[in-house]
Parts: sequence; structure tokens; C-alpha cells
Amino acid sequence: MLLYVSIFTILLSLILLYNNWNINKNAIYLALFLISSSFYGIAHYFVVYGKSPFWLAVFYNHFTPLMLLLGPFLLFYVRGTLNDTTALKKIDFFHFIPAIVHLIGIIPYSLQPFSEKVQIATAVINNIDQILYINGNYFYSTAVNFIIRPVLLLSYILYCMYLIWKRFSVTNFDANIPKKQLLISFRWLIILIVSLFFIVSEFLIITFNSIRIKPSVGLVNSYPLYILSGIAYCVMSFSLLLFPNILYGIPKRIALAKEGPKKTKKQKQTPVIEVEEAISLEEDPFFELYNTILKYLEENKPFLNYDFKISDIALDLKVPQNHVSYCITYLMETKFSKLKSELRIKHAINLLEKGSNSKLTIEAIGKKSGFKTRSNFYSTFKEEIGFTPSEYIERLNKSL
Repeated sequence: MLLYVSIFTILLSLILLYNNWNINKNAIYLALFLISSSFYGIAHYFVVYGKSPFWLAVFYNHFTPLMLLLGPFLLFYVRGTLNDTTALKKIDFFHFIPAIVHLIGIIPYSLQPFSEKVQIATAVINNIDQILYINGNYFYSTAVNFIIRPVLLLSYILYCMYLIWKRFSVTNFDANIPKKQLLISFRWLIILIVSLFFIVSEFLIITFNSIRIKPSVGLVNSYPLYILSGIAYCVMSFSLLLFPNILYGIPKRIALAKEGPKKTKKQKQTPVIEVEEAISLEEDPFFELYNTILKYLEENKPFLNYDFKISDIALDLKVPQNHVSYCITYLMETKFSKLKSELRIKHAINLLEKGSNSKLTIEAIGKKSGFKTRSNFYSTFKEEIGFTPSEYIERLNKSL
């Protein structure tokens, strides 16, 4: 199961990277975190369960620097989601030092002939206790190497817990953050951090037992922990698929309106996580962007292009895609696919009522309205209006 879940997570992360490379940098940090953790899962699978010296030789030790980047990637994602920013600070360079040191330390092992690595892998498969005697890093032993990774990641997880608690425990929260989106992001961060806490804690126990006793005994006695950590890993990975809204982050307006006098400390507000108050459309901090999107759609008509995507709005308006997604989902109260179909059908009806069907075929009208094929135009038109374009024309002629 570990191997298949890890491969699935890598594929999901690559899709995440492709869709968010120029749009949502925080999603990139999350994708890099998931890819790195998946490589760890694959390497662990070939060490404990795999019977292939070749694949163990490929994955063993070569990707360990990525495992030391798990903590930084997690921190950048959580911090960026909480603050709605993707920028790294100069001090963030220090988060990469452990991975750089480790990368330098494995150079001697990496430069060994692959045939020697296959021999090492064969020895580990025949007797997993031999793994403690592999000289995989110039600076420290294998036992220290195994301990450093979960301990370092657990430290980052605890710090991210503190950031989340600090962000959501205050009563004077930023009023420019939409509460619905805030709740979605808060729940996702809790799922992510709690799942990771269980996974890393369990692997730390497994690692400690394997070093204190020996791997063959520690790994066998820790099988129930493997099951629990596997379930937690599945929950974390499949949450991305089941709840795509978690990728929107916590949107905040880039250009904020002038604020009134600040409230005094004596005035108390209800914590945002405990109460989700109903606010009018005009009071939403994204109302200005909402109007901008409506005007953009009406004037530019980007939906007339066959390959119109939500990222086109974000790029043209120079705003984050997660902000656009929020406006469509919560302020327009629809899905992007539904909005696109409605706009195209509205344009097609406008052409039909102007008599364009006397000059153009129905298929041509569909293409002018943004539909790639005649069948897609017909099916969408009937779904939206209740009858086909031909039937609509007949009714239109009868009414004249």
C-alpha cells in the first residue's frame, strides 16, 4: 500500500505543480513537500518490503537530502497560507543548511559504482540489520542519519502547530479575510498537521526501536504503527482529491480600502473559528474584485475562446488564482465550469435573437460562442435552456 499511495501522491503533486506554477506559489511548496515525502515512502518500502536490489540501489540514500527539506517546505506552505504570501525571507536560507550539509556528506557514497550499490542493497535485503553498518554519509553514522530526519521534521511540525494556534486563537482577526475560506483553510491545515504529527511520531518510535534493539526486531514489532501511519498518510494525500477547496488558501485583498479608526483593546470580538457570521455581498472584502471580474467578463468576453481557463482571469487581472476562485465559488455562488457555460449560452442566444442564424449555421454560432464542437454546443444549450438550438430557433420564429 505504501508504494502505491506514494506513487499516487507524486502524480497528484505533479498535477498540482503544473496548474499552479505561475498562479499559486503556496501550492508549489505543498507539492514539493508531498513529492519529497513520497520519495521517502518509496525508499522505505524497498528497504523493508522490496526484494529488488536494483530499485533499492536506486532509491537508497540518494534522495535523503530531500527528506531534510520536508520541514522547510511544510513551513513555507503553512506560513504562506496563513499570511497569504509566497515570498521567502533572507533568513529562510538557514532552513536549507541541513539538506546542503547532508548532500555534501553523501557525495562519496553517490560516486561509488552502481554495481557496488547493488551489492549493498543485496546485503540489506538478505539481512536488514546490515543497514546500520552502511557508510552512507561522510559526517555521521547511519543511526544518527535515521534519527535526524524525523526529529527535525517533528520540530517543524510543532512550530507549524504554534503558527496555526497563534493565527487562529486571537480575537482581533483580520476583517479582510473571508470567513468561509478561512474555515476551509483552517480545517485543511489541521488535517495536514495532525496527520503529519502521527506519521512522524510513529516513524520516530520505529526508528528508535530499530536502533536500540536492531532493525529486524524493531521493524517487526512496529507493524501496528505502520498501519496507523499508513492510514494517516492516506488521509493527508486523498484530502487533496476529495476537498480541492483546500488549495485555495486564505485569500486577502491585495489593494485594501482605507480602514477606519482601529478598535481599542477593550473591545472584544468573537473568534472567527467559533462563529461564522453571515455578511452581505457588499461587506465581503473581495467585493471589489468580484465587480472587476464581472466587468472583465462582460467587456473582454474571454469565454469565447475554446481553451478559456480560470487561470486566464488571474493572469489578465494580475491577481492570485485563489482569489478568483473564491469570488466565483462564494460571491457568484457557482462553479467556474457552470459560469463558463452560462456565459457562452447567453452569447449564443444573443446571436440567435439578432438573426445570425440566417447568415451562419448553428455549428458556426456555437463556435463563435466558444464551443469547440457542435455536439458540445447542443448538449450544453439543452442543459441550460431546456431544448436544442434548432428548437429554440423554431420557437423564436413562431413568436415573430
